[in-house]
Amino acid sequence: MTGPGGVAKEDLRQDRYGFLRWRVLPNQGWEQWWDRIVVPEGVKQRLLNYSRQALGLRSEFTQVGMPLHGLILLHGPPGTGKTSLAKGLGNRLGQHFGEIIFAEVDAHAMPSQMLGESQRNVANLLEKSIPELASKDLPVVVLIDEVTSVAVNRQMAMGGTDPVDVIRATDAALHGLDRLASDHPNVLLVATSNLGGAIDEAVMSRTDLVVEVGLPETEARREILADSLEELGSILNVRSVRIGVNGSELSDFAAELEGFSGRRLRKLVFEAVLAVQNQERVMTVRHLRLAAARATSAVKV
Repeated sequence: MTGPGGVAKEDLRQDRYGFLRWRVLPNQGWEQWWDRIVVPEGVKQRLLNYSRQALGLRSEFTQVGMPLHGLILLHGPPGTGKTSLAKGLGNRLGQHFGEIIFAEVDAHAMPSQMLGESQRNVANLLEKSIPELASKDLPVVVLIDEVTSVAVNRQMAMGGTDPVDVIRATDAALHGLDRLASDHPNVLLVATSNLGGAIDEAVMSRTDLVVEVGLPETEARREILADSLEELGSILNVRSVRIGVNGSELSDFAAELEGFSGRRLRKLVFEAVLAVQNQERVMTVRHLRLAAARATSAVKV
C-alpha cells in the first residue's frame, strides 16, 4: 500500500545522509505510545491542539505577524515518557491528517571529532535531509531526541574542549530552523531534553510550545503500575502465576514511590515477579516492595 509520493506505509526507511529513519503513520501498533503514557491531565490535548493547528495553518501566516517555527520541546527527567509521547503524537497526527511521515533523528550521527563536521551534519539534517522528506507532499513530524546534540547552549560550550566547533553547530541549527520555518510549513519538529538549561537560548526563543514532562504523582504512579501489572498478568496466567494485588494495596504502594519515573515503575513490576518463589504462585504487594527496595538501593550505589 502506498501513499502520496509513492511512499509505502509498511516501510521503515533511512535518508541518504544517514541522519534519519522514517516511516508513514498511522500504525495501529503505535497507539500504545499515546494511550499508555501517563501524563498530567491536559498535556496530551495541548500537544494535539498545537500540532494540528501548526501543521494546518502555518502556511497561512507570515513569519513577522505569527513567527511559528513548528518546534515543540518536551523536557523533564529521564524515563518520564517524552520520547514515547512524541511517537504517540505522531501517530495521532497521522490519524487526523490521514497520513504523515514520522522521522527520528539519529542524534549520534550529528557530533563529530573532525573540525567543522558537526556543523556540516546539522546543516545537512535541517537544510537537506528534512526538506527532502517535506517534498513528499505529506505532513512531516521529526523527533529529535536529546536536542542538545544539535543545539547546545553556546554560553555553556565556551568552557568545553572544542567550543568553536560546538558554537558553529548551534549556529547552523539556528539557520536551519529558520529555513525550515519559512520554506516548509508542513514540518513539525518535536525535540526532547533531560536538561532544559543545556539548550541554547536562541533555540528556546524559536520554540513554539514548551511542555514539562515531570515525574509522576501518586495517582499517575498507581495508574502506571496497574497498567504494567495488567500486561504482566495476562502473560503470567498461562504460566500458573497470578497477580494478587488489590486496589487499595496498589494505591498505598504507589504513595510510597515518590521520585520514581514511569520507566522505573514498569521495570519494578517485572523485577517483582522474579522474587516469586515456585511454590507461591501468586505475586503480591510484598514482592513489589522487595523490588522497590532493591531499586532504591541500586540508585544509591
